[in-house]
Amino acid sequence: MANNPPHVTLGQYKGLAITRHVRPVLDRTVDQEVTHRCRLHAYYTPTEAPAKRGDKVTFDSEGFRDGQPIPDSRTENATIILGTGRLTAAIERAFYGHKAGESFRVEMTYPEDFQVQELSGVSAQFEITLHAVAEKHTPEPTEEFARSRGFDSLEAMKAQIRKEKQAIHEQAADRKAGQELLDMAGANLTVALPEKQVAAEAEREYKQLENKLKKSGIPMETYCTSCRTTPDGLRRSFRASAEKRLRSVLAAKAISEAEGIVAHKDEVEAEYRRLSRQHNTPEAEIRKVLSPDAVAAALVAQKVQAFLLANAEVTSVTDPAPKGAAAKEG
Repeated sequence: MANNPPHVTLGQYKGLAITRHVRPVLDRTVDQEVTHRCRLHAYYTPTEAPAKRGDKVTFDSEGFRDGQPIPDSRTENATIILGTGRLTAAIERAFYGHKAGESFRVEMTYPEDFQVQELSGVSAQFEITLHAVAEKHTPEPTEEFARSRGFDSLEAMKAQIRKEKQAIHEQAADRKAGQELLDMAGANLTVALPEKQVAAEAEREYKQLENKLKKSGIPMETYCTSCRTTPDGLRRSFRASAEKRLRSVLAAKAISEAEGIVAHKDEVEAEYRRLSRQHNTPEAEIRKVLSPDAVAAALVAQKVQAFLLANAEVTSVTDPAPKGAAAKEG
């Protein structure tokens, strides 16, 4: 925001009326999760059958060029799952049909853009010794599988999954309703928005869309026709979005000050740890991108939304299931 933020007078932000929409938990969603859990607990057993896609193979290999070993091409006791793209297509195909204990040779040509420049486009021969082949077994969604995962029955497992999915949908409904309430509070503000900032934000969004369309080879006129609008209409919509976002930011700040809503240092640190886990990225890298002030501001906005929801007139409804899909009450 600008160095000198505009003066804000809060309008109504407590007692706002909202309908909170919760997605239903579908039977098919529960069944899909059961199937996913079965796949997560797949296991491999040795087989004397020929290797096929999906098998786990253990092997030695070495590449040769004009009869001479290619430096650093030898691998020993490498283990991969066929069909996952770990090997070039030519080498992977060579595994199919061979059994554990067999050796074979395969001809291949390195890609023109291979990372080792001296091998780009070069023809080579690989000698492979296949030590072991293991076949994948995925458990069936049975009573026995459910008991192996600590449940009394398959129905109990499904009930727990439904409960977990319901909690996720409730949280999503809270977030959406909280943002809508913050937008309402923003619309109720009395404030003179900084014209230059709003115009710059709207133009930035327009340019982003323009560049995206250009990369895709889509003329702006064609895009506008498909969306039943015009370039000027797009600019007006981007301006309205920019104004709405800025009003929400100003409302969050004003409400947090009015209600004494803050983010404490330990909460900021906990959020860094959560983001690190969520994105599987070291905390130090997260901190390079997000300052403590930015993290604190995001946490305060979340707390303000929760405050608005707790002080709103809320009507909660479970949305109907999509046509043709069966839903079951949680």
